[in-house]
Amino acid sequence: MARRFFVDEKNIFEDKIVIQGNEHNHISKVLRMKTGDEILVSSNNFEFVCVIKNIEKSQTTATIMRKNKINSVLPNLAIFQAVMKNEHMDFLIQKCTELGVKSFVPFLSKFVVVKPDEKKLDRFNRISLEACKQSGRACPMQIENTKTFSQTIELLKGFDQVVVAYEKDKTPAKDVLKSLNKSLSTAIIVGSEGGFAEDEIFAFKQVGAKTLSLGKNILRGETAGIVLSSLVLYEFDEFC
Repeated sequence: MARRFFVDEKNIFEDKIVIQGNEHNHISKVLRMKTGDEILVSSNNFEFVCVIKNIEKSQTTATIMRKNKINSVLPNLAIFQAVMKNEHMDFLIQKCTELGVKSFVPFLSKFVVVKPDEKKLDRFNRISLEACKQSGRACPMQIENTKTFSQTIELLKGFDQVVVAYEKDKTPAKDVLKSLNKSLSTAIIVGSEGGFAEDEIFAFKQVGAKTLSLGKNILRGETAGIVLSSLVLYEFDEFC
């Protein structure tokens, strides 16, 4: 199977693609690919079947053989994750990409202990791209810059259905998730190490969110994110 790489649309020309940065390094230094090797290149909603034409010091040039439209069948599922420590965020982004979550929105809440750093977005995108390659996913997960709590509430207003994992709630997850409609845009919300304050839960409910329990045990943030994503995708028949 041909290896997959990701590029910006600006690097795609009429009959060739120029691959730079980390993706070029992966081709030339990690995989040690050669002229004539076939690769897949993804950009936006298109996939290009290419043959490597030239590998230089700073870039790889590939000739386009075929162009295919990527018919994404991913459900419109976004996870809103209160910011956690680096290693926990990295792990969650990797696994959400593998599972098929469409978008990831980190945000700040009262009990977040990590300072926001917009420079982390580049690392998050690299982690997601590597997970795409490993899992065979053609379209990377869309990862947003860190949002304030008020910005998060405004974004949630744009979703048709919203659920929140809340350790103080007693409603079984199955009772809430079975009411979800796969055809509607869906947001799931997970807290950081400190969970959510009661006024934050109230704010979520004001925009139509439903709270649920993930069981008797209190889960770590990254565990809760993976579990809730998996449960929703199961309800959406993504594991058939």
